[in-house]
Amino acid sequence: MKIAVPVHGEDREIFVRVGRAPWFAIFDDGLFVELRPNLHTHEHDHEGGPHHGGHGHGRGAGGSGRGRHGRGFGAEDFEAGEEPMDTYSAAEVELHRKDLENLSDVDVMLARAVGPNMKEALELNGIRVVRIRKRDGERADDAVRNFLDSPERS
Repeated sequence: MKIAVPVHGEDREIFVRVGRAPWFAIFDDGLFVELRPNLHTHEHDHEGGPHHGGHGHGRGAGGSGRGRHGRGFGAEDFEAGEEPMDTYSAAEVELHRKDLENLSDVDVMLARAVGPNMKEALELNGIRVVRIRKRDGERADDAVRNFLDSPERS
């Protein structure tokens, strides 16, 4: 089973939001294999890309901060100081789905927070999203180990 965890970088410290993480730590059967770039973040960082000017993440342009509504992990799921999730958009789901091409071999995404568009895009790409919390570990290695030892694994 291949597992991805959004991380800051080589230290494999967990990044809270899937869509904003610079990297994904990839694990195969519990062993760290590699870091892969988050292509969605790349789109956010390049002026003139499809995300130039904002597209409703958080409280910014178009974001309602309404929370989960059955789709993503919403504002009520956030820890203190974190911003709420974006609202659902079929067009954004398609953009997110394309940005996930380098995760085509991943089975599970462990995430503290994921917006409704990214969550649906992951699921459309066959990636199961499993919520993790701070108590599951600050580093991807710990979160993966705890996930593999948990009943939520199946």
